[in-house]
Amino acid sequence: MNQKVKYFEAFFHKAILLFGVSLFSFCSYAQPKYGKNLVPNPGFETHKNKANSITNAVPWRNVGTVDYYMKPDKKDTSKFKGARTGTCYGGLRFQPEYKEYMYVGLNEPLKAGKIYYFKMFVRLLGQSTVTVKQLGVYFSPDVFQVGMVFDEEGLIDSTYKKGLSGSGWLAIQGEYHAHGGEKYIIIGNFKTKMKEDMVKRNKWEMFELREAYYFLDDVSVREKLVEIDSSANGNSGGEPKWIPYSFDTGLTFEIKNLFFEKGTSKLLSTSNKSLDDLAKALIEHPSAELQISGHMDKFGDETEEKRISKERAKAVYDYLKTKGVVNLMTFKGLGSSQPVAPNDSEEYKEKNRRIEIYIIKE
Repeated sequence: MNQKVKYFEAFFHKAILLFGVSLFSFCSYAQPKYGKNLVPNPGFETHKNKANSITNAVPWRNVGTVDYYMKPDKKDTSKFKGARTGTCYGGLRFQPEYKEYMYVGLNEPLKAGKIYYFKMFVRLLGQSTVTVKQLGVYFSPDVFQVGMVFDEEGLIDSTYKKGLSGSGWLAIQGEYHAHGGEKYIIIGNFKTKMKEDMVKRNKWEMFELREAYYFLDDVSVREKLVEIDSSANGNSGGEPKWIPYSFDTGLTFEIKNLFFEKGTSKLLSTSNKSLDDLAKALIEHPSAELQISGHMDKFGDETEEKRISKERAKAVYDYLKTKGVVNLMTFKGLGSSQPVAPNDSEEYKEKNRRIEIYIIKE
């Protein structure tokens, strides 16, 4: 009798363990996916003339004199100069008694109860004498009006006590729970007293003009979708999950399962499946214009990092061409300037060695 009990207990524990593993496996396949970008002209690439106001990047509007660049500005002298992607970008200026906003109407109003993911990239101008602690976006049902109140429920921002600084592009991002009917996004600083939100870069300088200037690029608002995959239906054919189901303007995604010979731009044959899948998807979207961006981990020689990253991007470009891809494509090497992880372990360095596709125009 005791042996039967022990046998039953062992069987029961094993069944529970297997159930737990199965449940974990199922849940681990739950991956968030995102809908189309609701921001019109998200990378500011479309413009009506050669004016230097952000209003030239239709349909964006401004409060103040928000700048617009179609090529790197003369003051923009850092190694990251120019747009993050494409060629065009904007610029916001903040002074103790002056601040600028830029805003745009979304392609469709937000739906009540839905979660949306916002993301944009900013970069501090090197000559700025101060930084701001807060920069973000406000979701509004109404167009911008002087004196409007910005409540915290409608705000996504990045706040740093020491100010938003650094020489490279910084992502400001977050999830927004929609009340329903939000039609506009307003970008800027939403503190009541601008002076109190500034941090001096040189604390010993007493008489310089206090001004923070941030470049801005690649704005997106996407509905968060959740697709549940299981081992039974997640790998039964069709497009790989890393390939987007729509090639929306401003979208960036990484090519998965891509392999090169170490330290070179030679593609390994194990990359063919991913590139063939990508080629097939692009052939189905021939009007999409894209930039192939190569990225490397930091290994010491900046010139070499850029060279290898550019050659790897070109290798992908050449492969896609051989597969009949007719999309308008460019390639670019960014070296180690845009890491997605610290360069302090081989695991993280591997994440930084990547090839990304940026959709310039759908």
